Amino acid sequence: MTGENLPEDNFPFFDLNALLAQAGSGDPWAMAAQIAASIASEGGQEANLDPSVRFEFEDLVRVAELNLGQVPGLQLPTSIKIVPTNRTDWVQKSLKSYRPFLERFGEAVAADTPGAEPTSGDPMSAMIGQAFSSLGPMLVTISTGTMLGHLAQQSLGQYDLPVPRDSNEILVIPTAIDAAAAKWDVQRDDLRLWILIQEMATHTVLSIPHVRKRLETLLLDFASAFRPNNEMIQDEFGSMSDLSQLEQIGEKFNNPEIVLSMMRSPGHDLIVPQLDALVAAILGYVSHVVKTACDPLLPSHPAIQDHFRQRWLDSAPADRFTERLLGLEIDENTLQRGDSFISGISERAGQVGLDRLWADELDLPTAAEIDAPGLWLERIGLTSDAKTYTFDIPDDLSGLEIESETPDSDDDATPTDESE
Repeated sequence: MTGENLPEDNFPFFDLNALLAQAGSGDPWAMAAQIAASIASEGGQEANLDPSVRFEFEDLVRVAELNLGQVPGLQLPTSIKIVPTNRTDWVQKSLKSYRPFLERFGEAVAADTPGAEPTSGDPMSAMIGQAFSSLGPMLVTISTGTMLGHLAQQSLGQYDLPVPRDSNEILVIPTAIDAAAAKWDVQRDDLRLWILIQEMATHTVLSIPHVRKRLETLLLDFASAFRPNNEMIQDEFGSMSDLSQLEQIGEKFNNPEIVLSMMRSPGHDLIVPQLDALVAAILGYVSHVVKTACDPLLPSHPAIQDHFRQRWLDSAPADRFTERLLGLEIDENTLQRGDSFISGISERAGQVGLDRLWADELDLPTAAEIDAPGLWLERIGLTSDAKTYTFDIPDDLSGLEIESETPDSDDDATPTDESE
């Protein structure tokens, strides 16, 4: 997500003063929701949407459904409901979707790591390591509010990051969409319709049970792999001797890059390639669907697509940290891998290949196959000549000649009359 309207410096993910002040003061997730709502609304009270805006989106939804219905192989869920909303409501509903992964992260940081080596007996490093374990869950929930608040300020819909949702509701933020349309110099209704198509296509893929299960499992596994890295903690804090250097400690905790590095574990190296591959395949397929639906409909589609993709590449610190915390590091390489994989399937196997992509959990591509679609086609039993061919079958077959069932009949022979 773009960070053009946000400060360039790092956001205070681990604000020690706020953490200590809030510890034990109540439900941390309610606190996270309050923080997120305050940031999303920039400390003010958001106005409710004008009812006319909802009616305008209803008309566009019908157009989006009609055009997505023309995309071969795509089957929209029957119960999709588009919900135009404001940023505050987006925060409240999104927190429910992000919470399981962030809770797992907090639990992982707080857990004792079997066989972990002590931090060389250094008292300051040992204290910092203990702080990770004892304050981890509270630290995560408070910081979640900051992250979601920034996401809400920039999001146009609910799938700026491909995180599965429990509900068949799809949230869109009209004020954000209209502001982006003005900034990108595209027609408001064009962008509204494009976002609807993008969101509905993403929701369709993430609603496939085995795709959703696989993605959720990888996100949870990624969150579970975080552990305080005692060696890095020693490197960062071993030179500090007492709490008089608390301000310096706080500055390090405020840097998201340092914080994540101090919690990275070898387990992430096993999970990241699988997660990257699945995310690349999802984004590549959604891009293919959106292009198929929008090319005959929206002349502005290429420009909108370029702007939308650029938002992933120009992330603000808060947004980039959220991606890294979830394991969703979407960059130019991710987008190109997904596009190349989908185009490779289409060129070699046509619609038959694309239909197989989400047909079964065992058919989901591996990390190696994302970069070599031919390997994936070979593994699932499709080859380059597997493209579909269409034949026109007439409605009336009565005029077709039927071959004689006589084995040795001569097609060119002329029947004779025995009476002659």
